[in-house]
Amino acid sequence: MSKSESVGQGNTHGDQYAEDLFDGQSKTGAGVHDGLSALLAAKWQFDFLWVSSFCSSAAEGLPDTGIIGVEDMLATVRTVRRSAALPIVVDLDSGHGDPVKVHYVVDAMIRAGATALCIEDNPLSKRCSLYSGYERNLVSIEEHVARVRAALEAVKASGSSVKIIARTEALVAGMGVDEALKRATAYVDAGADATFIQCLDATGNEVLTFAHRWKRRTPIFIAPTRIASVNKDEFFAAGISHFIFANHGLRAAHGAMDRVFGILSKAQSSLEVDKEISKVMEVANLVGARKVQDLEVLLGMGSEKGK
Repeated sequence: MSKSESVGQGNTHGDQYAEDLFDGQSKTGAGVHDGLSALLAAKWQFDFLWVSSFCSSAAEGLPDTGIIGVEDMLATVRTVRRSAALPIVVDLDSGHGDPVKVHYVVDAMIRAGATALCIEDNPLSKRCSLYSGYERNLVSIEEHVARVRAALEAVKASGSSVKIIARTEALVAGMGVDEALKRATAYVDAGADATFIQCLDATGNEVLTFAHRWKRRTPIFIAPTRIASVNKDEFFAAGISHFIFANHGLRAAHGAMDRVFGILSKAQSSLEVDKEISKVMEVANLVGARKVQDLEVLLGMGSEKGK
């Protein structure tokens, strides 16, 4: 089955997606939160998609503090899988529960079409690493290792090729590179297929030091939202394999919507914003409106008019 054929069919195993995501080449991902953003990321040929709790929460009008549940994320993953023939990496926060629940959540995500699942060593009452003003406390290494093992057991039981990415927030919590390396090593020793290192140091020095000292032991994922001054090539040269523009699409949509709604709230006509927004048919064409017309003709419900 080709990638395009598998879209919309659940992609329970996703062998090809996993091979594409972990083929030893540097990859760039885009954060998506619905079908439209997934279609646009596919249009611009990103290597993979990142479904994060930050974007998924914001799209629901909620803060990224562990409020949205598994079913919300599953619905998003199913929508993204239907929309785009690309590997999907899903942010599972801290696993949504104890190791037994982690096992069941991972199984459900595999069935929904995920390619890889990222589990972080935050407590269950997580607070988004990008939010300021919080004291950061992580769970013990042993507790997170138990989560990783539970996730791996779920993958094994499903017979799938889904990968488990163990994320450490040690740098966010101010624990330093040594602690980050200690934690990442323990998680990979437990069987994790890759590590994800989150960092808020705007210079990039911490994450680059981590990468150099990791010495390409496994793939390294990063989402350097706060490290805009370091470019992709610099990260890749240091040994980081997967670079994610994690939330830029949603933030762009927020900015554009806020600006346009602000204008329209005082406008007499939509003419005041028409030049700033996409045309109706641009959206219609992207989401497949023409395919409906073609199907109607095929089923004898319409005509060739307009072709």
